[in-house]
Amino acid sequence: MAKLRTHYDNLNVSRDAPANVIRAAYKVLCQKYHPDKYTGGAEEAIRIMKVINGAYAVLSDTGKRLQYDHWITQQERRQASDDARRMMQVIANSYAAPLAQMKKKSLVLVAIDKCRKQAGLIWDSCFQVFRKIRWILLLTGIVLIAAFFYPSDLPTTTAATVVVNQQAIAQLQKAKQWLNQGQAAKALPLYVQLAQQGHAEAQFQLAMMYADGRGIAKDYELAASWFDKAAKQGYIEAQTKLGFMYATGTGVAQNDSSAVYWCYQAAEQGNAIAQYNLGLMYAAGQGVAQDNKLAMSWYTKAAAQGEAYAQYHLAEMYAKGVGVAIDDNKALGLYQKAAKQGVAEAIVALKRYPR
Repeated sequence: MAKLRTHYDNLNVSRDAPANVIRAAYKVLCQKYHPDKYTGGAEEAIRIMKVINGAYAVLSDTGKRLQYDHWITQQERRQASDDARRMMQVIANSYAAPLAQMKKKSLVLVAIDKCRKQAGLIWDSCFQVFRKIRWILLLTGIVLIAAFFYPSDLPTTTAATVVVNQQAIAQLQKAKQWLNQGQAAKALPLYVQLAQQGHAEAQFQLAMMYADGRGIAKDYELAASWFDKAAKQGYIEAQTKLGFMYATGTGVAQNDSSAVYWCYQAAEQGNAIAQYNLGLMYAAGQGVAQDNKLAMSWYTKAAAQGEAYAQYHLAEMYAKGVGVAIDDNKALGLYQKAAKQGVAEAIVALKRYPR
């Protein structure tokens, strides 16, 4: 089934991307394909910008976006239905032809035909059995196609799958033990094997080994590649790391829009570091429109989880009245929490308050 290209694809964002990420992606693309800057020529730039502007006009409007999402769902279902019907036709033809040949050529059917002459009831019974088998095969095909296009959310674990998963868990534990014991060279081949099989935790750990140069030469590009694979499987720590790498241009081309996107994915799942980084981006207007209230919101979530630098930055906002009314008591309490965790800036800030 051919993939349906949507406005989301045209802006290089996911379908669940928040409005601020869509806006940031649009700005990045406008800069990249500006007719005065695009190396591919002004005419091509204008053509691309028409596509980008059309996509943004829909996705930046809440009402239009809801209607568009509904349209996408309808198109995908219709496309899946059409493909399913084509496959059913193939299945029907595949099963009907052998049965027709069997009626003409099969020695078994010849014998049945003789039996029919002697006892009509026997033939009728056999014929009904063949008809039932044909329909069972067709119904089985329908079920398989339905499962392919509309997979169930219920777990379907076979005994073989359980064994494979148990082996993977055992290998991950062994690799982790070797890593903790400082034997990264032994852990590396296990992580490589599991990462290539698609295990998100192994992909993350392998990325960390490349990033830190543990048991292998340091390689930020390979680290980013493995972080990306794990992040796309929803591995929170990988999403956080990947967001940081895009924000700083480490191992990847610096991209504020991608940095915001991955930090947002991890922050929404409760990762304190990602929440803090997202707060920094809103405070600085990096990849998003500058917004002190949103910066404060993300700092607050991270600070509540004990993130020291989030506590410090939140204290600064209360102390200076940035995005909120000045509140020395709240500022003092947050400075003290950050200082206990060794944040030098918080220790210095506490000197401004009388003992």
